[in-house]
Amino acid sequence: MECVWVIILFLHWSLSGAQRFDLEGGGSVAAPGSDVTLPCSLKPRMSAVDMEVKWTRQDPGDKLVHHYKNKQDQTDKLDPSYINRTSLFIEKLQQGNTSLLLKKVQVSDGGLYRCRVDSDQWKDSVNVQLRIEATGGTPEISVLGTGVSGGVLLQCESRGWWPVPDLQWLNSEGAKLPAGVKESCEDVGGFYVRRSLTAHKSNTNTYICRVKLGEVKKEEQIDITDHLPKPDNTAAIAVSVTLILLSALVCVVVYFIRRDKLRKWLKEKQTADMCLKGEGEPRLHGVNFTDAQWKYVEHTLLTSEEVLEVFDLRKYDPSEECFLKLQKVVYACRKAQLSYCDLTEKSCDVLASVLRSNSRLRELDLSQNILWNSGVKKLCSGLESSDCKLEKLSLSNCSIREEGCAALCSALKKNPSHLRELNLDSNNPRDSGVKQLSDLLEDPHCKLEKLHLSYCMITKEGCDDLCSALKNNPSSHMRVLNLHNNKSVDSRLEKLSALLEYPHCKLEILDLTDCSITQEGCVALCSALKKNPSHLRELNLNHNKPGDSGVKQLSDLLEDPHCKLEKLDLSGCSITEQGCAALCSALKKNPAHLRELNLNNNKPGDSGVKQLSALLEDPHCTLEKLDLSSCSITEEGCAALCSALKKNPSSHLRELNLNNNKPGDSGVKQLSDLLEDQNYKLEKLELSKCSIREEGFDALCSALKKNPSHLRELNLNHNKPGDSGVKQLSALLEDPHCKLEKLDTLKCFSPLYSLSWCSITEEGCVALCSALKKNTSSHPRELNLDYNKSGLKTC
Repeated sequence: MECVWVIILFLHWSLSGAQRFDLEGGGSVAAPGSDVTLPCSLKPRMSAVDMEVKWTRQDPGDKLVHHYKNKQDQTDKLDPSYINRTSLFIEKLQQGNTSLLLKKVQVSDGGLYRCRVDSDQWKDSVNVQLRIEATGGTPEISVLGTGVSGGVLLQCESRGWWPVPDLQWLNSEGAKLPAGVKESCEDVGGFYVRRSLTAHKSNTNTYICRVKLGEVKKEEQIDITDHLPKPDNTAAIAVSVTLILLSALVCVVVYFIRRDKLRKWLKEKQTADMCLKGEGEPRLHGVNFTDAQWKYVEHTLLTSEEVLEVFDLRKYDPSEECFLKLQKVVYACRKAQLSYCDLTEKSCDVLASVLRSNSRLRELDLSQNILWNSGVKKLCSGLESSDCKLEKLSLSNCSIREEGCAALCSALKKNPSHLRELNLDSNNPRDSGVKQLSDLLEDPHCKLEKLHLSYCMITKEGCDDLCSALKNNPSSHMRVLNLHNNKSVDSRLEKLSALLEYPHCKLEILDLTDCSITQEGCVALCSALKKNPSHLRELNLNHNKPGDSGVKQLSDLLEDPHCKLEKLDLSGCSITEQGCAALCSALKKNPAHLRELNLNNNKPGDSGVKQLSALLEDPHCTLEKLDLSSCSITEEGCAALCSALKKNPSSHLRELNLNNNKPGDSGVKQLSDLLEDQNYKLEKLELSKCSIREEGFDALCSALKKNPSHLRELNLNHNKPGDSGVKQLSALLEDPHCKLEKLDTLKCFSPLYSLSWCSITEEGCVALCSALKKNTSSHPRELNLDYNKSGLKTC
């Protein structure tokens, strides 16, 4: 049974193959109005009489042009434009010729046609292209008249072309001439073209019009000698006079326009100058400058020698808009202060361009701007450039995370030889970011000298990576390391101690404030510094927990004659009388180096202060700044301090802070006796919250009257001098020798007299104002009377 089916399928295939054919076509060219044959025939030749023949137009659309079926033409559904214009060659169908005769060809008939033939067993189709071409007549030249410039207006036209021919004007030598726009339009007979020319007098006065389509060209020429205009001096004079008048009018209009612009510019310039010279800051905040005013401000700043050294955007307007308007100033300055200016990654693009431009910029401060990782990455494209010579970069509190820190380190590895100081305080690089930074520090080409990483959430792992990197780079230039408030730093300080005792370590300033360092860590630190004591100049251990035992270890270090420590901060370290005694004993044995000692917020008490007083008596003691605020010092301790300083007339002490203690009026009288001494040169005295009343205030002012020439800063906040005490101060301020400038512990930008919370009434305020009026050479710059009862009118 299966064999029968195979035989049947084979016979069916054989019969079908006998009727298989291919169609052959071609292309045709016709002129409008003629008849044309579109070729199409079967191969191999076979009869198409019983087949269906369908001719369609492919572009545009799919129009039915001719339909032959059932041995006759089918006229339904034909496109109307082809009815009675098409036919097949019936007598040639027997030979397989299915060509189409198209009569009275129109220009719109040009395009792509398809011939399709269907038999009972097979079908095929072929495309045929019909191209319409027509050669037009010889061009005709017309003279239209005379042009304004004195030339002859010529026009050339020709009809009956298809498609659009090229029309050119030539001179007698056959060179093309600039002519008017070629015009063309379509009609029944093809395209009509036209083009004009203004012909001027020449050597031959002969001009040629040529129409060309493919290889076919037709041309005509004309001699314009008889058409040239005759000279007319009157017209020339009239034209000249008209031109002169028009020129004069234009000059007048231009003059008034320029005058108005100049007046407007002078007014804008005056406004810009007033803003620039204003005393307040920011000087340009809230202004609505034009682009011309911004350019003037930019030019003014660029020509200022002061700004070329330091450009502080906060003086003008701490905003990104102001930065972008004045960005050229950054190219020219040496130091750009851009902190607290609300800058974004858009500004980082500009700064990267500055860094790549081989500019003068050496210091860049972008602190307190929310740059994110994306902004830092854009900045890195400038930092990695070999043209970048930046030496100091501050990115404190810029919301930089691990990714941004990695990009920063990658850029600095490519250009490591210039940057000396990097500040990443209050960011969040975490240990992975610090690991990238450590890889940079291992590079012998790295020239970093100062690194600030306070409040960066660094753990023991990150701290160990840093220390190992610095130890692995014997040529390290690191001098300042700030790890302030990274509370997870190893309390035992194993890696850090190993670094400090390393002979090649040249660290001079080390800040370990609030790093959870205990007695054990302090012991390791001091042991390391004993082995390599000659470089460290400043050590900050504020708000740690070394206790008295840790301080004793530190005292052993201070005893070493090779120890060159100049500044020691031990605020809030739980130091009692015992620890203070150990410190003083060590400093007596090696008193020549320490300049600043901070013991505030500890508990040495009067007994510890007496030990410190014995140190201050030593003529070899070089202490210049002593901070004993919040140390529970009473009248007894204050008396001991003053007695010691009296016995040492060569004392170097210039700043003494006794804020938040209880010396009382009696202790202040002791201080007053000291201030009265001409040999004593104290310049800054802090006595806030010291329970001083009128009696103590009177003694203090009396002493300063007798020796008014040294003290510059005096803080009496939160005391009760009353009006009597203020009158004494007023009498002091009248003295032309008084040099007081500041009475406040706040870090202000300008000197400040502060008498806040001092119970001053209207009477005291009147005395104070009277004194300031009488002494025109007085040095006060600002007067603070907050939280008193002076009355606004009096002030």
